[in-house]
Amino acid sequence: MAAAAGLDVHLHPLVLINISDHVVRFRSARRSERVLGALLGAQEGRRVDVHNSFELVCVESGGQRSLDLEFFQQRLSQYLEVFPRYEFLGWYSTGPQPEEADKALHKKIQEVGANQNPFALLVDADKMSREKASQSEELPVKVYDATIHIEQGEATVTWNEVPYIIDTLEAERIAVNHVAKSATTAAAGYSSDFTQHTSGLSNSVVMLSNRIKELLEHMKDVKEGRAPKNQEVLRQTLSICQALQSVHPSSVKQEFCSEFNDATLVVLLATLTKVCSNTSDVLDKFQLAYDRKHRPRHHYPFG
Repeated sequence: MAAAAGLDVHLHPLVLINISDHVVRFRSARRSERVLGALLGAQEGRRVDVHNSFELVCVESGGQRSLDLEFFQQRLSQYLEVFPRYEFLGWYSTGPQPEEADKALHKKIQEVGANQNPFALLVDADKMSREKASQSEELPVKVYDATIHIEQGEATVTWNEVPYIIDTLEAERIAVNHVAKSATTAAAGYSSDFTQHTSGLSNSVVMLSNRIKELLEHMKDVKEGRAPKNQEVLRQTLSICQALQSVHPSSVKQEFCSEFNDATLVVLLATLTKVCSNTSDVLDKFQLAYDRKHRPRHHYPFG
């Protein structure tokens, strides 16, 4: 990649959503270490679009964190196979500014990522929490370009902040709008149609269970003489018991086993049919090869 000077960096919202989700999950798990991930996108001339990102794994070795290179290369190859137009652009982490340990990390990513000049994107998670409380519209995100200088045989890394703009495609705007609406309705106390449907079913089952318990208590009271007998109530209770008996778990289990056996039989018949077809093909090929091998040869004399 060319030097970052004069580049037009476009940051897409999916990257910010992925990083925010990464940070929130780390904090929910009470993990204090910095998050780490890779940036993917495309470069055309001086325009650089950061479209996507994925998380990276760090391993503990001798009390120090190091990048899992095998996981990084495997996940990078998978993403580039799915998105052949993308390329590895850099890495992201959290913090107000690059740390001293980021220089070694940057060099290692530069070696294994097949990118001579990767970007570094930092998200100030603490500032993001404070600005969320104050409803600030400024993003605590900074993009850095690393310049490597060779002085007295040693390589030194200098960080240069690169300006960027937030850019969205039409499909991204639709997705972000959907996520925003879902978050707004969830915060307002509303739920999806599926949630409402399952909640209604759950409430119905709970209500049915409570009514059945009341009937059982009443029948116990009638049996022990604490409540008078009411023939109409008894007839209705009997009809309810018969209705419940018709959907008894044993009958449901029997129907399920019957359907399972029928489906298994169909699968076995299909497998047997396929085996017979393959056997027939093998026999045809064997017969053809046998006929060619034992076919009499004709010799035609010359002259």
